[in-house]
Amino acid sequence: MTTSDIVKDKDVDIAGYTLDIEISSNYYSAFLDMEIFDENCKITAKDIEVFLEEKNVVHGIDYVMIESIVNKKENGHFLIATGKEHVNGENAVIEYKFNTDENLHPEENKDGSVDYKEMHLLKKIKKNGILAIKIAPTNGENGVTITGKDIYAKNGKDINFKIGKGIIISEDGLSLYAEYDGAINFENGKVSVEEILELIEGVGINTGNIEFNGKVVVKGIVETGFSIKTPNDIIIDGIVEGATLISGGNIEISKGIQGNDNAVIECKKNFKANFVNSSDLIVNGDIDLDIIMHSQVKCNGKLTANGKKGVIVGGDYSVKKGIIAKVIGSEIGTLTNLKIGIDNELLNNYKIANENSKVLGNEFRELVKDEKIIKKKIDSGNRNQLILVQYKKVLERMKEIKPIIDQANIDVKEIRKSFAELKGTSVTANVIYPGTKLNITNTFYNIKDKLERVQIIKQGGEIKVIGS
Repeated sequence: MTTSDIVKDKDVDIAGYTLDIEISSNYYSAFLDMEIFDENCKITAKDIEVFLEEKNVVHGIDYVMIESIVNKKENGHFLIATGKEHVNGENAVIEYKFNTDENLHPEENKDGSVDYKEMHLLKKIKKNGILAIKIAPTNGENGVTITGKDIYAKNGKDINFKIGKGIIISEDGLSLYAEYDGAINFENGKVSVEEILELIEGVGINTGNIEFNGKVVVKGIVETGFSIKTPNDIIIDGIVEGATLISGGNIEISKGIQGNDNAVIECKKNFKANFVNSSDLIVNGDIDLDIIMHSQVKCNGKLTANGKKGVIVGGDYSVKKGIIAKVIGSEIGTLTNLKIGIDNELLNNYKIANENSKVLGNEFRELVKDEKIIKKKIDSGNRNQLILVQYKKVLERMKEIKPIIDQANIDVKEIRKSFAELKGTSVTANVIYPGTKLNITNTFYNIKDKLERVQIIKQGGEIKVIGS
């Protein structure tokens, strides 16, 4: 106990000895200091008890210690009273029995490259398998100081599970179990179990086209001419040929796509693969791969080619949030078109939405004025047929344009948000070869010489090359 933790009272003179009291800063401990000046002095337990009461030490007094002090009559520093310290309760804690990382990353090898065969997208669970347990909150324990003051402790706070479909909660509310075999989905703290369709011999003539509401897992080849459609994730441990994949979630392909200009891939979230060749990709999230060649790509996120080779070559790539690669284009000047950031379609949509918001908004305000004037006439008894027809037309027009205005206002807000997100988008690469053409937010730039270790951005209305 440090000096700063002690409140020290003044000495009290008693014939032949002095008593002093020291109280800890939290008032849970009191120490009696005794100094004897006369060995024949008389001191009783009652004397000490009265002294303590005078100093407001009334709880947790050690009467055995008092008797010992009286009998020994020795100088000393004695713990004379101990309160009961309060203990705050512990908050509830949820322990998940699976990896809760919501961001899916390929495994990184020792050399810094990444292994696109090991994405770990699928987290399987068996029926009745345990998903999470909750350690319940505990109640606090109140305390009492040596001065007799009650100190009230705080109880721990509870926390609720966030659950979706496929979840069973135990009777005591402290455990989560899987309702059926499936895949664990954990998003924004909410856990659910999705049903899985596993196709262990690929997709082709033996299976036909696949439509399923849960996760689709394929081992083998997805053959040319066949399709997989699901509002959930598609996971393929193998190769996709000239097939169609449509997913409302993520798409992961351990090897890649040999599309032969027939593969069509659409996904609402992220796309990951080892390689893509001669395919059409429409991806709402990010694209993460090693090699992509001669493909048509529309991506609302970021395109990253960061595997062992990290190559983007040949084809057209419309990517809103930027491109990162090791190599773009080829030594033989393969035409590679890159379109980055805001596109003409987005700008056109903004102009339309903004125009609707202004023009129709002004019209609506005028209609509101007309409606009030006509209504006032009708309420005052003017029920001329012409007035009633006019009133009906005003109301119908207001009803017609109100949802258009509301949607236009929403669109303007969302597109402005997109503009802000796309500000500063760039192309970054170790090597960019001639034959690569860039369009960054509608400003064009042709690569005429080999560039190395560069970042290409738009600044002040012009394309700038940083590095090289």
